Amino acid sequence: MSRAALPRFPAPGAAAGSAVQARGLRANALAVLLMLVLQDALGNWVGIAARVPAADRGRGIAVAFLRAVAAGPAGLAAHALLGALLIAGALAFLLRALAGRRAPLVALAAAGLASISVAALGGARFVATGQPGATLAMALAAAVAQLVYVVTLLFAMPGRREPDTH
Repeated sequence: MSRAALPRFPAPGAAAGSAVQARGLRANALAVLLMLVLQDALGNWVGIAARVPAADRGRGIAVAFLRAVAAGPAGLAAHALLGALLIAGALAFLLRALAGRRAPLVALAAAGLASISVAALGGARFVATGQPGATLAMALAAAVAQLVYVVTLLFAMPGRREPDTH
């Protein structure tokens, strides 16, 4: 009998582990989505009430991020730090999805991380250059990220069955 023909039985406790993993994925996706909503509101407030110091212009993206955190207005610093936390949360979600070997969730997690990264680069580019197009890129990428995490939560709902890929 070939190995492929042997029946597959879950290891003892595997179902419980799978349920715990699914709850962890949902909690992680919800946390990222809530941070995205907060980030959007904070970014709107920064756009209206805060001014990017002129000294930060033309210094490059990495320097712009560091200056925003260290010497920018409080709202801009909070916006930049929350952006860094969003990248960490999206990366954690991607790693969880990879560990669970759920291809659709891996694809959504990668799309979410990419969207958040593009938004972060757009924000840092705006601080560095002052180009309005950078804020548009940031806003559009953030909207895509929000959509990705809403779809992720819908896809990862309890009781939802994935197509058998074996």
